[in-house]
Amino acid sequence: MIKNKLVKWLSLLLTCILGVSCSSDFEPHIMAEPTPVVYGIINPYDSLYNIRLTKSFIGPGNAYEYARVADSIYYSDARVFLESKNFSGKTLDRVELFPLEIEPRSPGIFTSSPNIVYQTDYKSIRLRPEMLSEDGIPYNIDLFLEISVPGRPELSTAMTRLKKEPRIINPKGNFQKVYFYGELPFYMEWTHDETDTYFEIKVVMRYREVLEEGEREAEVYWVLTGIEPNEVNFPGGTRTIYSYYFRPENFYSQIRAAVPKDPEVKGRVIRNLDFIILSSDGTIKEYNEVNQIADDYRGSSYSNILNGLGIFSAFIEKGVYNQRLGQRELDSLAFGIYTKHLNFKNWE
Repeated sequence: MIKNKLVKWLSLLLTCILGVSCSSDFEPHIMAEPTPVVYGIINPYDSLYNIRLTKSFIGPGNAYEYARVADSIYYSDARVFLESKNFSGKTLDRVELFPLEIEPRSPGIFTSSPNIVYQTDYKSIRLRPEMLSEDGIPYNIDLFLEISVPGRPELSTAMTRLKKEPRIINPKGNFQKVYFYGELPFYMEWTHDETDTYFEIKVVMRYREVLEEGEREAEVYWVLTGIEPNEVNFPGGTRTIYSYYFRPENFYSQIRAAVPKDPEVKGRVIRNLDFIILSSDGTIKEYNEVNQIADDYRGSSYSNILNGLGIFSAFIEKGVYNQRLGQRELDSLAFGIYTKHLNFKNWE
């Protein structure tokens, strides 16, 4: 699946885009054909690939009431396809995704149930680098989305280019301790040959919570943005390096924002951390930026869907995993001004 919808990353992207304003007092209304609204972010390493397809709606009365009726937001007979092609335009695989009702969505404007996505599994279309390599196919792949809706003469389509993994320079693979206060503080550094690449870093923290009776495992994450390239001179040319330095005040502030204060928790003990680089094209960056500054969705939302609204893109991830904090870093977690109220202990 999409790693908690990536949540800011994708956890951060809207799960559904409404093609008209949600105001409850629009009168008179202008009747119009529904517009396909698409959300699809593909990670080749997910076991399942999901596309959310809904439709815009308009009519007399309260828009919030329409949003809670499944027939108002879902098409009944739409067909959804994914097709992969190499850079020469040769089709490699084509697969149809079928509607499936998944767990109800969180309460909100739209009906929480049924919660329908179009889905296929990773075995039906070769998107993972190693699957293509086994068949002697270079990982130079464009992925196409095609949606047909009965009664609509035109297809809704979109395209994204699958990204290669970044090459991590630092930390090294055997790096297991995270130090913020040493001579060489913790940082990530990597290279990537492709242009139009957007990076974020997802930090995943696992810890154990001690309760009045028993214990439980917990996990939180946050996403870091604002990563810019630097041109570094080498003998014979230049090289583009991406880097991110983890400043302790920022790190502990992010923990404070991510971990809820809970009076039932008597203590917390950190387990480990993952630092994961997420690589996508510029589509996701533009989508996020436009939606952050838009005051509503009326014509201002970014979309890369032809004959529709929404976003279709892909990302890939690579990181360093199971990292542990140094002793001074554990002390700051337990006694520092940002996190001492969260009852972390200064041991593992």
